[in-house]
Amino acid sequence: MSKEKRGVKDRMLDRVPLLGHARRVKGWVRRNRGWIYFGLALVCIFVAGPFLRILATLFQIVAPMIRILLDNPAGRILFYGALILIVGWILWGRIKGGVYRVYGLNAMRAFLDGMNRMALGRWDAAIKAFERVLKTPRWINLEDGVPEHRDIRADAMLKIAHCHLQMGRPNEAKSWLLRVEKKAILSDHVRRNLGELRALSYDGNDEIEPETILRELEAAERRDARNRRVLTALRDRLEVSGDLDRAATVTQKLVAVSEGAQKERAEEELALLEYRRAHKALEAGESGSRPLKALKARATDPRSALLLGDVARDRGDIKGALKAWSRAVSLPVFERLEQLLLTGKLPSEKDRRMLIGYFPYAGTFVVLARYHQSQGDPRKAKAAVEKALAASGAHMEALRVYADALHDEGDEAGAAELYRRALAATLT
Repeated sequence: MSKEKRGVKDRMLDRVPLLGHARRVKGWVRRNRGWIYFGLALVCIFVAGPFLRILATLFQIVAPMIRILLDNPAGRILFYGALILIVGWILWGRIKGGVYRVYGLNAMRAFLDGMNRMALGRWDAAIKAFERVLKTPRWINLEDGVPEHRDIRADAMLKIAHCHLQMGRPNEAKSWLLRVEKKAILSDHVRRNLGELRALSYDGNDEIEPETILRELEAAERRDARNRRVLTALRDRLEVSGDLDRAATVTQKLVAVSEGAQKERAEEELALLEYRRAHKALEAGESGSRPLKALKARATDPRSALLLGDVARDRGDIKGALKAWSRAVSLPVFERLEQLLLTGKLPSEKDRRMLIGYFPYAGTFVVLARYHQSQGDPRKAKAAVEKALAASGAHMEALRVYADALHDEGDEAGAAELYRRALAATLT
């Protein structure tokens, strides 16, 4: 059954005009292969005969010249010298790859050794390792010896410049960067690193104008918008110059390209910048919603919460101030609470219960105790102190206020005992 199918297929292909002729020629060639090879050999002999005669004629012409050259001592020196050069060139072509690989291996080992020492923070040792890469002879083409990193010489110079920057030597770093800049062709990776390190070397040099440093950092940021080191230096430089708006924009980019603990630090820096921007705008008398909106976006940050509470207090919104301050419980907050009480901003018992509701801490009861003491009401002062002691145990300030109240009442022994307890609380 299968042979019958193949026969039908062959007959159908033979009917195709060009394909059929080609198949028949192919079959004839397969059947007469020996005769075809014999014919080709005869053709080669026929063609090679005249070619060999031409070579013999050229040798007859050149032979006397070679004989004259060898009869002359100077000619023999020239002939044998040329022969040695030719043989040496051929041998070099044979061993060149191996020589390049040996030097390339040494260069790679030195480069990786330098990277390891950089990771350990051993900057001087890393410089010595990278200098071993540069000691490779100039006639060795490291592009062939290290095809994985064709710019290994230039990259080693950049790593040396980076080490000098880490040790606070921007001038030395800049001299190495100038050597890299003289190279006409650099890979994109090396060119990006060159721009980054040049900008950072400018940033670390106090002798350069701040405007020039800022231009270099901005140019480096445009070339590599995800470079954290450049973004951090640019943010710091803008912050020092007072341009908090642009510094916040750069910090937002820094947050976007960071991860983990680095991202958390960048977010903290952004919160501080937003706080400073809003504080600056409020100090300048800006009454719009922009600074408040910026603060509310970072309302969980203690600095922003403190400032939001201050703004609400100044506007007469005491409840809003307490709510904002409750997100930033700290000593400055309790100082503000005491000021509210002393200035009569919390006149009723309902207001004080609201205060305790937002701040159910021992420090709040201490503030209330001091307030009642200033108002000449020792009974309420003692009640507040007792609540503070119940909430915190041995609260030094509560014990001191309680002792003051007993002293004012003439209970010297009780006051002395509480003073001793307050002193002991400071030593624990």
